[in-house]
Amino acid sequence: MTRLLYNQQTGALTAYPRPDDEPVQGLDRDTYRVVELVQQPAPEYDASTHRLQQTEAYDWLPDGPDATGLDGTLTRGWELVPLPPPPPPEPAQDWLGFAGWLYQFPPMMTAMSDARSNYDEQGEPATTALVSALDEARLRSNHQAFALTWGQFLAASHLPAESIGAIVAKAQACNLPAEFIQALEPI
Repeated sequence: MTRLLYNQQTGALTAYPRPDDEPVQGLDRDTYRVVELVQQPAPEYDASTHRLQQTEAYDWLPDGPDATGLDGTLTRGWELVPLPPPPPPEPAQDWLGFAGWLYQFPPMMTAMSDARSNYDEQGEPATTALVSALDEARLRSNHQAFALTWGQFLAASHLPAESIGAIVAKAQACNLPAEFIQALEPI
């Protein structure tokens, strides 16, 4: 066993000044108490579900120091602390569900037809490029390229604001990235 000095004023522990564990002559008993250190072995545990936390408990003798000058024991033990549950996984991004819905959404179908028949020179290219721009956003996170094509498409198609709101809501329901959702909303 190992003896230590416990400073009653600061709570600090220091090494016992004698190697033979005999009482210290002239020890300032108003400042120091002598404790015997008891170190419990660490228990076996599953690190995937728990962690170890060291504990300390003092057990003082009720009548002061014993004949060897010992005031009590300090037991260092272990507490098994359960790990918090892992955070729930992020819902998957459903790009294909979004794209399938988008191209079957009646206002979008009408807007694509309007953009193709629009005399604006950007109507047909914007409509044709929309599929590729959506793939750029999905596969390469190139939301800026999508925003550019989407803006050209909106200018040529005159898709109503309430339809854009429904498209944004569907993108949110499909857990698509915030940058993509921002690109859907016209400035």
